[in-house]
Amino acid sequence: MKRTILILLALLSLIPAVLHAQQNTFSLPSFGIGFHVGVGGMVPTGSLADELKGTALFNGGLDVESHRLKFRADISYAQPSLKKKNPYDVYDDQGRDLQLNATSNPTLLCFSGQVGYSVWRQGKVSVSPMVGFTESLLSWNLNDIKYEKDDDGEERPLIENVTSKRKSRFGWTVSVDVDIKLHGKLVDFPSVNDRQSHYTSSLRISPFVNILSSSSGGCCVGLTVSYAGMLHTLSRE
Repeated sequence: MKRTILILLALLSLIPAVLHAQQNTFSLPSFGIGFHVGVGGMVPTGSLADELKGTALFNGGLDVESHRLKFRADISYAQPSLKKKNPYDVYDDQGRDLQLNATSNPTLLCFSGQVGYSVWRQGKVSVSPMVGFTESLLSWNLNDIKYEKDDDGEERPLIENVTSKRKSRFGWTVSVDVDIKLHGKLVDFPSVNDRQSHYTSSLRISPFVNILSSSSGGCCVGLTVSYAGMLHTLSRE
């Protein structure tokens, strides 16, 4: 997590240089399609903070634009650690753990779809509030424990069975995409209508909040830094 924070701070420190590096400005194309890929971090709050630790994450997805209207589909991958080794509080009559998590890094997959609008475009910077839904899938393994006596007559825990557990939660997500244009260029795009395309690359900084409907008072707060590429089809004059 510390390494992720250092990476994010380093990327954020590049913003002033990026803003003054080029003179390209955002245009208002009628239609565009693109992609984004990046890294970030996420911290659970409220009741979720009692279950999970903060984690680094990797994300990617597709983007569609129509004038200032934006659509985005994402998938994120993370490995947040469980805070409780015995999450279901399963004990024997002597108070010993009968379940322990076999993996210290459960797998978290988040799928989301969002729609937004570019409320501000100035120079190379575009700001777009986004809102949508998210579906999170958390899976991990549990060790079922039994206690047997060793050759010295002392009881020791042994793994009796390993079971897979899974939780799926639906919720809502709110984010803000801050796109800083890096460069743009015309590329050939052969078609029956003899068209060109305009490719634009951007550095995207996206703070977000995921609110899970099945969670009482808990949400996930995070930030991603991504490379975004957008391709717009243009008619030749």
